[in-house]
Amino acid sequence: MDSSHIAVRMARSPSPSGASQSSYGSFGSTEDIVHIRIDEDCGVSESTPLLAATQRSSKSPPSSPAFTTSPSPRSRVLTKDCLNWQSVVFLVMCASALGLAAYLLWRQTQMSDLGYRLSLVEHDIWSEMDLQGRGTPLDATNVFTVLFTHTESEECREDCPEVLHKLQSSLLEELPYNFLITGDCQAYKIYGWEYQSHFSKDLPGSSYLVIAFVGNFDRTSPSDCQLKAAQALILESLKRKKLQPDYELLVVGNHAEALQRELQHWPRYASHRRIN
Repeated sequence: MDSSHIAVRMARSPSPSGASQSSYGSFGSTEDIVHIRIDEDCGVSESTPLLAATQRSSKSPPSSPAFTTSPSPRSRVLTKDCLNWQSVVFLVMCASALGLAAYLLWRQTQMSDLGYRLSLVEHDIWSEMDLQGRGTPLDATNVFTVLFTHTESEECREDCPEVLHKLQSSLLEELPYNFLITGDCQAYKIYGWEYQSHFSKDLPGSSYLVIAFVGNFDRTSPSDCQLKAAQALILESLKRKKLQPDYELLVVGNHAEALQRELQHWPRYASHRRIN
């Protein structure tokens, strides 16, 4: 019974033998039991210790198993913050990697990698011949070859436009190159990136850039600044997407042994071809 206490009260009727009965023994007869009263609202007393202990155990809440204990709110907050910081660090690392890749790609297309800036002289500045609309357009998507040669003429270090005019007069037409590299370390544009050159009919195809060093380089190599100007011109062609990244480099022409020995150490060098 809930929160109940059973009190047993005994009253004895007068009996001749009642004085001889022990209070801890059995009752002598049913006459000894006068009445048993159940008090549901009586308080707990020392006369019923077992019943009191039972009541205390029934009132106490059941203990929860250890494995059902849920983490505290503070622990959940710390775990969530840790995951957030890991995500932030991962995003920062990805952004840094992308930034570094973009920077390296930009550096690859810059002429400053050679320590030399290209000086390009436009065709209409130094030449009186008009090539506008008179050449065959050059399709940059098919340009996979750079041809290097030399003019086999006198060199120039000063007054280079005058030397170039003499070369034009000897041919009675425009010089058959896309670009010229002179002794004053400048690049002179002829057909440029817009038109096909008319260098040689012995070479297969026509989609290539022809770069000629002004002078004769059979025994002596071009100067250091001329070589740097040629390298800067290649990089500028790549930067403008006028030359495909997987291009090859050829040295073409007779009596160009010194030029071939110099350029054979360049990246993407393929071979030396002679022409008739």
